[in-house]
Amino acid sequence: DSAERLVQRFQLPDVTNYTVLLLSPDGNTLYLGARELLLALNTSHQHPLATARRLAWGADEEKKRQCVFKGKDPQKDCHNYIKLLLQLNSTHLYTCGTCAFSPACAYVNVQHFRLERDVSGKVVLEDGKGRCPFDPEYRSTAVMVDGELYAGTVSNFQGNEPTISRSQESRVALKTENSLSWLQDPVFVGSALLRESLPPGNPEGDDDKVYFFFSETGKEFDYFENTIVSRIARVCKGDQGGERVLQRRWTTFLKAQLLCSHPEDGFPFNVLQDVFVLTPGEQRWRETLFYGVFTSQWNKGGPGSSAVCAFSMRSVQRAFAGLYKEVNRETQQWYTDTGPVPEPRPGTCITSQTRQLKINSSLQMPDRVLNFIKDHFLMDSAVRSQPLLLQPRLRYHHIAVHRAQALHNTYDVLFLATDEGRLHKAVRVNHGVHIIEEIRLFPAGQPVLQLLLDHEQ
Repeated sequence: DSAERLVQRFQLPDVTNYTVLLLSPDGNTLYLGARELLLALNTSHQHPLATARRLAWGADEEKKRQCVFKGKDPQKDCHNYIKLLLQLNSTHLYTCGTCAFSPACAYVNVQHFRLERDVSGKVVLEDGKGRCPFDPEYRSTAVMVDGELYAGTVSNFQGNEPTISRSQESRVALKTENSLSWLQDPVFVGSALLRESLPPGNPEGDDDKVYFFFSETGKEFDYFENTIVSRIARVCKGDQGGERVLQRRWTTFLKAQLLCSHPEDGFPFNVLQDVFVLTPGEQRWRETLFYGVFTSQWNKGGPGSSAVCAFSMRSVQRAFAGLYKEVNRETQQWYTDTGPVPEPRPGTCITSQTRQLKINSSLQMPDRVLNFIKDHFLMDSAVRSQPLLLQPRLRYHHIAVHRAQALHNTYDVLFLATDEGRLHKAVRVNHGVHIIEEIRLFPAGQPVLQLLLDHEQ
């Protein structure tokens, strides 16, 4: 227990709810999103506090009034909580906040660290619906891909319309289809881009994909009430929606179960808490490992237990290339569809194969393919793994992974944050993970809410 290890702490009076962290591409600036405030810290400085730049962004008074009028708590709900902070390009950040249950997004000029304004001096605000949650407690995720925002969140005030969407730039905005129940009350924990089109000129000619990670109600397990399952879902970057069927909706949305289960009795750790996508390099996306931290809704053997599982890219691809589950819309029963599958394969991106069939865009996909995907968005096979690390009495909430270079090989170093304010440093050796250090970050009882790794340090 390295309780005495030097941990540099940062706090400011009257600043609460640090919700998001972002490291600049050069690693010299750490951006923080808090309640009604953005901060920029110089990480190379001995005393980052002294050099903290502040950018106030509060919800306006009218929005706060409306928030209270709609029955929300004025102290807790009716402020602007920064929920999204991403690097848009070399000059700007893109940020979204709850804005008193009326989400909005804005652009931050990096050089001057201020919100961009129009010619009349007003802050340039965009509607945050479908990009940022209304409720500060709701977990959402987003990733910026070539200037476009891919987000997993809720798109309405009541919080019962979950959505995975793409917005920004000149292309048509896309989202999941609510009426088809593609998502079942999800809790999003992460998202990531994999450049599966690389290397250029490869024979498959596949598209880049954006992956989403969440837990949700598993409607396919109808023999249990409200069974939670963990999911990996994916969409293709080149998706433009359908021409007649699935207009302005994803034509490539597919999801599969992520199953992290005990090797002896198959006991499932079914609630995904966090995920870290480890890719050795853009070109080597096939070697990607998906590290996940899981807990169980059934709390076998005490109230707090958790597991760390890793899933290979090959096993993910195998699940997405396998059989589909089909839902009977009348009975809501799920079963494996063993019947013929239309061509091109539903849910696939535009590839060399589809181009040979003269299909160069999702807008040219046949209606029968798109009608099939409406009810066949869930894969039959789970992506399976067994725990590298089991914690019978600890709940991990967050994970970050660093691949370190040793003399003759590489090994993965895991950083695991607990709900008790501690950080475990662990090393993956062969088929297991061994904890080598425990650091106390916060007083007992204070969970670690965010974890960001500086890979250069």
